Amino acid sequence: MTARVIPDSLTIPMRDGEELNTRVWKPAGSGPFPVILERGYDPGIDWHAERFILSGYVYVGQQCRGNLQGGMFRTDNIDGYDCMNWIVEQPWCNGDIAMYGRSFMAATQILTAPEHHPNLRAIVPQVINPSIWERGYWDHGALQLSHVARRIYRTKIADDMTHKVAEYGGWDAFYRHLPLITLDTTVVGAPNNLWQEYVSHSEYGPYWSDISTHEKIDQIEVPTYFHAGWYDNYPAALFKAFCTLQNTGKINELRIHMGPTDHMGDVVGDRPFGEHAFQQQLEIAIRWLDHVVKGEDNGIADEPPITFFTMGVNEWRTANTWPPENAALTNFYLRSSGESRHGSLSTQPPMDEPPTEYTYDPDDPVPTLGGNHSGPQDHPEIIRVGVLDNRSNWNREDVLVFETDTLQSDTEVTGPIMATVFASTSAPDTDFIVRLLDVEPDGTAWNLTEGIIRSRFRKGIYDPPQLLKPGEIFKYEIELLPTSNTFLEGHKIAIHITSSNFPLYDRNPNTGHKQGMDSVIEIACQTIFHDAERPSHITLPIVNS
Repeated sequence: MTARVIPDSLTIPMRDGEELNTRVWKPAGSGPFPVILERGYDPGIDWHAERFILSGYVYVGQQCRGNLQGGMFRTDNIDGYDCMNWIVEQPWCNGDIAMYGRSFMAATQILTAPEHHPNLRAIVPQVINPSIWERGYWDHGALQLSHVARRIYRTKIADDMTHKVAEYGGWDAFYRHLPLITLDTTVVGAPNNLWQEYVSHSEYGPYWSDISTHEKIDQIEVPTYFHAGWYDNYPAALFKAFCTLQNTGKINELRIHMGPTDHMGDVVGDRPFGEHAFQQQLEIAIRWLDHVVKGEDNGIADEPPITFFTMGVNEWRTANTWPPENAALTNFYLRSSGESRHGSLSTQPPMDEPPTEYTYDPDDPVPTLGGNHSGPQDHPEIIRVGVLDNRSNWNREDVLVFETDTLQSDTEVTGPIMATVFASTSAPDTDFIVRLLDVEPDGTAWNLTEGIIRSRFRKGIYDPPQLLKPGEIFKYEIELLPTSNTFLEGHKIAIHITSSNFPLYDRNPNTGHKQGMDSVIEIACQTIFHDAERPSHITLPIVNS
């Protein structure tokens, strides 16, 4: 067994005099060596360091200024640059630096790379969105409640306050608390700056633009390897970033890897994906870094740039473009007589059909059943991540179901997905959610992907919010996260349309008031149109064999 390496612990001054906690692990040998830099919540992650030094890299871990009590992302562009300035002056550095990490540790890479440090050779950002506003803490205008609220009781830098949730009445009572802005002080007795910042900044503006890099992605010019998972928050964001960089033509080594995994890179949920579904992202990254940083000829340069897992058939596949060249965007139209909440999906456009209605009551929200998110996983009785059987929501009065006839052959869907929904509501503001499911012959309904739009942001999530005129019919374009799934012969393709997914998202109170401040809720009557003039549909990328 290799002896455990004890890191050097020190502080490194930034240009403004602030000193950041840093640890350095060095491999055996005289060096100098290439360096891996990981910046985030802590000054390095021990098992990452141990694996990198075994591969002949110095590993530098640095604790950022921001944390789960606030201030995240604010100075990471220049702090990352300053840290690299310090690294290249060290005798153990050979002048080549790469950055690595997931989530916050990925954001620090995307913030730093556009600064163009001359010694930065590559980045490996995993599971992050360059636009935190688009989908991260907020999601197309709706608060990702369970994801953000856990900062209240678990911050990593203060005592764990989970017991306070039980004292308050349990998880359901915790998530139902109104107004949202007082959830932290009410439950744990003190404000959490991050919660206060995120909830109070409920529309796009300088707060979010200052920490977003979606408009700077095309300024990244070093080799980049994105990693994400179908059941995390960020597959759409990273595919968009990949395509943007691919179109610039500035990067000679650009890749993306997408598995049936969650935010931590684990295969999750109840659907079996086979014994080969899991691939260790760190090992994949090291093989690639050995090529782009060390110059090793290990065969990766001959592989297509896109690697993804296709569910249903449970196979790893590759492609050169996204979506794959042989994917054809196909409209599946909502069809219904209007007499039932259960309708059909058909490639034939509708004629004259009456609309379908349902009532959304925020006091009786549709419970979260799995999904593609970064929510907590320590109270699964309330929220889980991944693929689950959604039959328990199938017959709710506030869930519309549309499904195809039984498929006569295998049908693969791989690529981005968009739903076009013509709808009206009795409220000045409400939510519409579309979910795609794979229905097995016995009725098991596996959730694949979903998307949401808060109607006040219907004209654009980066634009000022605009309330609805009750009864106004609007064409909503709802982006679902991308996926890759083969619907097997004998299965059905289905979608759900509803207005809540709790506690993944906060409940829209339907009042139109400033977000996060409401103590009252109102019931909304929703109408979905699917006729010749207003042909609601979902567009699926059908792959031709």
